[in-house]
Amino acid sequence: MLRFPVSDQKQADLNERMRQLQLAEGEIEESYFKASSPGGQKANKTLTGVNLTHRPSGVRVRCQRERSQGINRFLARRLLVEELEARRNGKTRHEVKAERLREEKDRRRGSRKRPTNNLLGAGSFIPSPDAVFDLAKAMAAYYLRPLMP
Repeated sequence: MLRFPVSDQKQADLNERMRQLQLAEGEIEESYFKASSPGGQKANKTLTGVNLTHRPSGVRVRCQRERSQGINRFLARRLLVEELEARRNGKTRHEVKAERLREEKDRRRGSRKRPTNNLLGAGSFIPSPDAVFDLAKAMAAYYLRPLMP
């Protein structure tokens, strides 16, 4: 088991998620690259970016979020786990994240009703797609609708 410079709880959570996916460290190919970040000469000379490839599935993730290679290694593994979990459900981690943000926004919005764009009003006549269009009925429904909804 690898150790990363993060809390024991975060390490345990990552290990548990990897165990649930049956993801072994031997299946992960890890390489490093020079990350571009503010920090001057030190950041430009060290290999802090991490590139992980899951050999069986071909999923590749990159992480250069932090200036520490150890933390980037942890974050890249977390991204890899998120991607593999999402692909198990037929999506990508970006789609899952967008859905989660939409759900949170809807939850914050509460039971507030969205305005409807009903130009015809409440008692309007809308024919079914297979019905024969009757102009007289449509005009009567339009002109006899209530003026104030």
